[in-house]
Amino acid sequence: MQKKIIGAILALVLIAAGFYIVENTRLFKDSPNVIIILTDDLDYSLMPYMEKTNELIGEQGATLTNFFVTTPACCPSRTSIIRGQYSHNTDILENAPGFPRFFKLKQEENALPVWLNEAGYQTALFGKYMNNYPINAGMEYVPPGWTDWGAFVTTEVTIKYYYNYTMNENGTLVKYGDTPEDYSTDVIRDKSLKFINERAQDEQPFFLFISVYAPHGPSTAAPRHETLFNDLSYPKGPSFNEEDLSDKPELIRALSETGEEFDEGDANYLFQARARSLQAADELVEDVILALEKNGQLENTYIIFTSDNGFHLGEHRMPSGKGTPYEEDIRVPFFIRGPGIEPDTTISQLSANIDIAPTIADIVSVQVPDFVDGRSFLPFLLGRDAEWRQALLIEFGQILEYTSSDSQSLAVKPDPSLATFVDPETDNLLSGIGGGSFRGIRTDTFIFVKYENGEFEYYDLLTDPYQLENTANQLDPETLNQLQEWLDQLKRCSGQDCRKFEQSPPQGILD
Repeated sequence: MQKKIIGAILALVLIAAGFYIVENTRLFKDSPNVIIILTDDLDYSLMPYMEKTNELIGEQGATLTNFFVTTPACCPSRTSIIRGQYSHNTDILENAPGFPRFFKLKQEENALPVWLNEAGYQTALFGKYMNNYPINAGMEYVPPGWTDWGAFVTTEVTIKYYYNYTMNENGTLVKYGDTPEDYSTDVIRDKSLKFINERAQDEQPFFLFISVYAPHGPSTAAPRHETLFNDLSYPKGPSFNEEDLSDKPELIRALSETGEEFDEGDANYLFQARARSLQAADELVEDVILALEKNGQLENTYIIFTSDNGFHLGEHRMPSGKGTPYEEDIRVPFFIRGPGIEPDTTISQLSANIDIAPTIADIVSVQVPDFVDGRSFLPFLLGRDAEWRQALLIEFGQILEYTSSDSQSLAVKPDPSLATFVDPETDNLLSGIGGGSFRGIRTDTFIFVKYENGEFEYYDLLTDPYQLENTANQLDPETLNQLQEWLDQLKRCSGQDCRKFEQSPPQGILD
């Protein structure tokens, strides 16, 4: 009995000191390293073509099967990842103005890389940072908290991130050409391996953010992969080219009536290109893990693989793109391996990009600021239970009345001068349609969405996982009022209140 008491006291001391105990085994001897490998516009349909990633991260760690981005667009998602906040609190709800807005609000000064750097971590980012970086900050600007930096810079209206791009490398602008050696995913890989090797030698814990552009359009493949997947077919579900859109909001119907038919051939062509472009990223994953193993760091490193948003290819008769509240855009792959995570673990709890920063902070025993909206899912990774949310807020686009009290005075519509600096395909489709901004609630069983123009969507995901039948007009008035009241709480929440409202559904709404 005395030994058990002493053991319990020792466990509490170790936990307080930042060591997690699983079955009386300390997870890591030293401060663990953390690596994020972030893809751009990756959806679930492409994961079968990333064999090394599936094998080396997914099968060797945990898969979060209900992982979402709370705003399905590049820059909003990236700000949520490093700040742990919903987009209405970062005030980055679209890709434009993007970085200039984030910089103006000085939110980089209190974000994940800063927290980790102040805790003694060497930190690095290689690849894509944020849309329109470093406009308004100066071309040689390196954000705070990063000890090693190699990020794409926006230098012209036509953005090129596979070849003929420019990178800010620790304050020096370096131009790359169009040779095979300049292919950006390989350049990012080489910089990442160099960083890992150097940090292993100086025995300092590190945080590495690897941010490749694939499979984002134009989905350019490395030369060695250009002949692959020529016969690949897009796995079309029941929502592909949905025949009856009469139940869909006018906004969605407008996207399907652009005069440009998006058919099966278009979907196959883009899907093949996207799969090809990911092969170098898949090889990058293997090379990173081999480097960690060679340096004796693999067992002391958490490795995350995910995407900044999903992507649709013809679902609900819409052409290719993102930025909608449908599953293809908001639900993304998420794998993580590391100390204490059993292989082939599956975690089904609702989790999101706003949880990444607090989870990493929990892993390295760093206190997060009060403004953080997300929560740590580390307990689930270690096989434990935790009090958890019952809903997530899904949001897109500026709606002034919806901004939080913290940022209301700063809320602005996108700067017109930056309107041309967007993704090459201009594929945040709803951002260009009046009234297309939306706020929604995603639970385990349904999604409820309200658009700025007053239209609604409601899908019972248990009986209608492909979101074919919008039953918002069948909701009784009391249920509709309850959902709107819950949404009103979530769309204005901040910090602890977000976590409270996520766990406080109206009575009977989830029955």
